[in-house]
Amino acid sequence: MIDILNVTFQYINSEKPILKDFTLHVNEGEIIGIIGPTGSGKSTICYLLNGLIPHYFKGEFKGSINVCNQDVTKKHVESMSKFVGYMLQEPSFQIASPFVESEITFGMENFGVSVEEMDKQLVSILEKMGISYLRYRATSELSEGEKQKVILASILAMNPSLLVLDECSSMIDSTSKIELSNILLTLNKEDKKTIILIDHDLDFIARVTSRILVVKNGQLVADGSPKEILTDSKLLLENGLTPPCLTALFQSLKEKKFPINDIPISYKIAEEILKEMLK
Repeated sequence: MIDILNVTFQYINSEKPILKDFTLHVNEGEIIGIIGPTGSGKSTICYLLNGLIPHYFKGEFKGSINVCNQDVTKKHVESMSKFVGYMLQEPSFQIASPFVESEITFGMENFGVSVEEMDKQLVSILEKMGISYLRYRATSELSEGEKQKVILASILAMNPSLLVLDECSSMIDSTSKIELSNILLTLNKEDKKTIILIDHDLDFIARVTSRILVVKNGQLVADGSPKEILTDSKLLLENGLTPPCLTALFQSLKEKKFPINDIPISYKIAEEILKEMLK
């Protein structure tokens, strides 16, 4: 699915490379979380996946990038949009149409999809995302959470194999985060989408991902399961990250000699542990 090999990239006018000899392999069907301090190179990694680097963001580049059996160094962003759907951190920056219906069909129109097929796909995607009620709404009237769902729907209309979401939970409330996490898990399980997430909300990352990468100073410093990464407070703190609230709570309880043998990363397991403790 994704093979990034020995990539080094330095933006024009930057004093040093943002990525240094970076290598990554992602299998089809994985949900990957990329975490790290601000300026560590997380977004730059995502720019590699759809051709923004090296074709749009200029600088000194070396290495190889293969995504969905495409040599990204030879494919422009427009070509890669068939394979990679990209959601930006700020939803308003990505909306191009005044109405929800036209926003979702915009990409299909550009690729010459027939009117009949577009309408069929539109209805299907609106139902899948649970936003049929938004079909005729103006995009300017949407909440941040609704904008994100509409953007994701417009991406899904192109049927890409890979979804890349950059700080997708940063501007939405807790309820919308839960809804978004459920949507992503469904897309992964039912539609076999491979998903890459960048997010500072480690509780959100814990809820969704199957594997987590820790990036610092343009290099991969850790790669493991959510359990391995998110319960390693030393690793997180050394890399400028605050441990998730849930794991921090249980680690604190364990330090205070409460009978806790396992540090949970999900609220369901945490509830089971607490019930056992209170028996």
